Amino acid sequence: MARNNYPQAGLDEIEPGAVQRLVGSLRELHDKGRPESDMEVRNRIDEYFQLCQDSSLRPGIETMCAALHISRTTLFNWAKGINCSDERKEIVESAKAFIAAYIEQAMLSGKISPPSGIFLMKNWLGYKDTVSIEENIPNTDKKPTLTAADLPKLGV
Repeated sequence: MARNNYPQAGLDEIEPGAVQRLVGSLRELHDKGRPESDMEVRNRIDEYFQLCQDSSLRPGIETMCAALHISRTTLFNWAKGINCSDERKEIVESAKAFIAAYIEQAMLSGKISPPSGIFLMKNWLGYKDTVSIEENIPNTDKKPTLTAADLPKLGV
């Protein structure tokens, strides 16, 4: 019989009642549709974090996007201030910072393995292993270049 490569560890251990409650709560938030105003975004994120607190759902980017009825791309664009107001950018940045703090504390307290935490922080929060020198040092080199006509003037 072929082995199923889908990771089942932990998924089978969730009680059916817990799955029903979590899915029902997430679906309730999702079915509200996409919030239009910045205040609606703020309220929906507050409802999402309250759901996490009440149900022991772990805060994450994907479930927050489901609650907001948006894609990850939209959330990341809002966090950069693309296609949204400055207020919405701040709201989303704050929510992402909260999720980052949660992951950090879960990792530091041994509740999330470091590789899993690192994976989540890289994929959800833009963390990187290395920094490219080329992308962090601005090109300020303003030295004039010599032309072929300038070479005889050097006296070499």
